[in-house]
Amino acid sequence: MVEHPAAAATVLALVPDLLFASRIEQALAPLGYTVERVGDAAALLERARAVRPVLVLVDLAARGTDPLAAIAALKNHRAVAAVPVVAFGPHREAERLAAARAAGADRAIANARLVADLPALVCQLAGGAAAGPRGV
Repeated sequence: MVEHPAAAATVLALVPDLLFASRIEQALAPLGYTVERVGDAAALLERARAVRPVLVLVDLAARGTDPLAAIAALKNHRAVAAVPVVAFGPHREAERLAAARAAGADRAIANARLVADLPALVCQLAGGAAAGPRGV
């Protein structure tokens, strides 16, 4: 069983792929989370500072921005450094997943695992923002 947040909590997503973003939204909406997409690293940091999300998702395949720099910027900014970051990318790009961890991502996982594992990840990483005990 997954406990729901007391109020809508925000998950920021640097996820340019609309289909994948939709799958993320569908996985989190029943849990009471609102997903807000951003287009680039600068917008991610700005929105993180403004909304204080409970979790940040970063697509390592995002084009037109540097996802690793986005992760590092979040983790190096005092106001949002504690926000958990989950990076995801193709399973065959193990080096990129490792680079995301080195940049500060709390987790770096394969695309295929993200949506399936997302409810549990939210409970583990963002659960402190949810009311009551967490259960998965």
